[in-house]
Amino acid sequence: MKRAIIAVLILVAAAAGVAYSRPSAEADASALINADQDFSNATGAKGLEGFASFLAEDASTLRSDKPVVEGKAAVTEAWRGLLTNPALAIRWKPLSAKIAAGGDLGYTLGTYEITRTDEKGKRVAGTGKYCTIWRKQSDGTWKVEFDSGVNDTPPAAPAS
Repeated sequence: MKRAIIAVLILVAAAAGVAYSRPSAEADASALINADQDFSNATGAKGLEGFASFLAEDASTLRSDKPVVEGKAAVTEAWRGLLTNPALAIRWKPLSAKIAAGGDLGYTLGTYEITRTDEKGKRVAGTGKYCTIWRKQSDGTWKVEFDSGVNDTPPAAPAS
């Protein structure tokens, strides 16, 4: 729970302007957008294994009506059902990135789409938005510290 609160505070601080423009801030934000896109691509290509490869050891996430999920193994397990189901697919697209003043933390915001094939063989899609908090590693790569999203409200069923 403590990590999740810290992650949310970092997000709020960055959104409030703690991030400042330094010569490499734009390049770092671009690198973070690329890392997030690579995260989506790896997940699409390798499923759970690709997803887990981007998680930090102390990654965390939030899920509705459940305790905070903490640790790479627990976060990976939380995604197992979706990422191992051949009838489901998830793709996401980062829209923006911000880097904190120290240059080692940042977040991405974006949209996602989860598609499935229903019992009649029809493709059904759901959409949402997400926030991912990243930490720059000593080798210069970015790893996911916190990841969570919210579903968009599905359109109303057509009136009969």
